[in-house]
Amino acid sequence: MNLTIVIKELDIEEFRGVRKLAKPIKLKKFNIIIGRNNTGKTTILEALYLLATPSGYTAPLTEVSRLDFITQLHGGKSCLIYGYSGTARIRYRLFNDEVVTVTLTAGTLESIVINNREAYVETYIDYIAKLLNISKDEVHNLTLYIPNSTEFLKELRNKLKEPTTWSTLTKYGAHRKIVTELINPTVYDKYTEILIERNELKLRKEVSEEIGPLYIHVADLGDGIERICLTALALEYLKPRLVLWDDMEVAAHPGLIEVVMKWLTSKNWQVVITTHSIDVLLELTYQSPEDSQVIILRKTPDDIVEHTTLTPNELEEYFNRGIDIRKLIDLLEL
Repeated sequence: MNLTIVIKELDIEEFRGVRKLAKPIKLKKFNIIIGRNNTGKTTILEALYLLATPSGYTAPLTEVSRLDFITQLHGGKSCLIYGYSGTARIRYRLFNDEVVTVTLTAGTLESIVINNREAYVETYIDYIAKLLNISKDEVHNLTLYIPNSTEFLKELRNKLKEPTTWSTLTKYGAHRKIVTELINPTVYDKYTEILIERNELKLRKEVSEEIGPLYIHVADLGDGIERICLTALALEYLKPRLVLWDDMEVAAHPGLIEVVMKWLTSKNWQVVITTHSIDVLLELTYQSPEDSQVIILRKTPDDIVEHTTLTPNELEEYFNRGIDIRKLIDLLEL
């Protein structure tokens, strides 16, 4: 049994823009989802995000519950239900083959069912804590979703700078580790740590005995570095078991993508990311991490999402044959 994996299989009915999945999606330790716009990539991440206390508790690093967080991203509770009315169901097959079903009605939590038995949210938290051998507080940190949202990153930056959060990050050396593992390998400069100066996140830059140290705004290194830096800080702070990252490649150059992919695959967590980037897919073939796959989505005219999967080796074969990966979906028989 792979204890790194939290969710083995996901099924969705009438959640967000997905009427239903043609078949449940089986997940591995490291998963990359590709597909055209509006095929359900983000919906899948959001469905997975709700595994941890979907309602009734504030999600870490936000001011709202997970359901309300998704609602805010999309502009109203009705957007959580396919066609803006009815009932949505999300089914999770966990690593031990037990099944959890979350049902939503009118954009609110209607029920949580564990193996055909309905449970209160508090009972559900107890169940997850015992199943994963973690504390009840850690259940709230179980999933972290990074949407492709400038507003979210702004709010995340402010949350990370809060004294209690920042003290935790510095106590365990995350402010240095992220610089060593993610920032320095992708730039020519030498940085030693992230710190807060005048309420701004900055990087300490070592130049020479005559100059410096200098304190450079994280944002001055570019949108890609800042986004990766904030995300990595959040991940180090929460240490989730399931990482969900939408459009991971945004504003990132190929060298940064390479370093981030290596970092993500080296940790003891399950990862599901979405991408439109050939660089991300190429990097998967180069690194070929254990227990990884590409999930390829296609949506039928009646809003049923079909999918197939490829291993890194199978994906590499398509690259070697000179096939345009952006047209791969049309070439495969789903």
